[in-house]
Amino acid sequence: MDTIILASQSKGRRELLENEGFSLIPLPADIDENIPWVNPEKEIQGLAEKKALACHAQHPEHKEKWIIAADTLVVFQGKPIGKPADIDEARAFLKSLSGKVHTVISGVAFLDRTTGRLYSDSDVSEVHFRILTEKEIEDYLETGEWQGAAGAYRIQHKGGKLVERIHGSFSNVIGLPLSKLFNIMHQAGYPAN
Repeated sequence: MDTIILASQSKGRRELLENEGFSLIPLPADIDENIPWVNPEKEIQGLAEKKALACHAQHPEHKEKWIIAADTLVVFQGKPIGKPADIDEARAFLKSLSGKVHTVISGVAFLDRTTGRLYSDSDVSEVHFRILTEKEIEDYLETGEWQGAAGAYRIQHKGGKLVERIHGSFSNVIGLPLSKLFNIMHQAGYPAN
C-alpha cells in the first residue's frame, strides 16, 4: 500500500489507521479553525478539506500522492464544545455531559495530490454519558487524557468508562469515521492492496 500523509497530530487517528495496516507520515496542517458553526456537519467536513489542502501546500517537499485529513467536533445542547483550555474547563465539560447525550461529528477528507481531486464526507454519532460522580470526574482529569481532546475525553482509553453507550460509529467518536474514509478512498481509486 502507498504511504499516506496524515494531516493530523492526533494519536487516536494515527492508531486507527496503523491498526488497519496503513503506512503514515504525520504532518499536521496549520489552518485557522475559527468557524461560525451554523451547519456543524458541513463545516467540520469543510475544515477537513481545508486541512488536506493546507497540508499539501505547506509540505511540497513530501512527494507522497495521498493525504488524509480529519476534524472532530462535540456538540452538546446545540452548541459546539471544543478542546478544553485547561483542567477547569475540562471539569466543567465533563460535569455538563454527565448523564446526558451529546453528538460527535467528524469530517474526513482524502486528497489525490497528483490530480488535485478532493474527496470528503462526514459522520455523526450519539454518545450517552453515564451519570458521573465528582470522584470519577476528578480521577479521569488526573489521567491527563482530557488535554487536546474535543469534549475533554478520549473514548478509546480511560474515557470509555464515562460512556454508557453510543449510537453510530465508534471510530467516529475517536475522531476518524473509518467506514466513510474507506468509501472515499475507494472513490478516489486508492490501491486497496
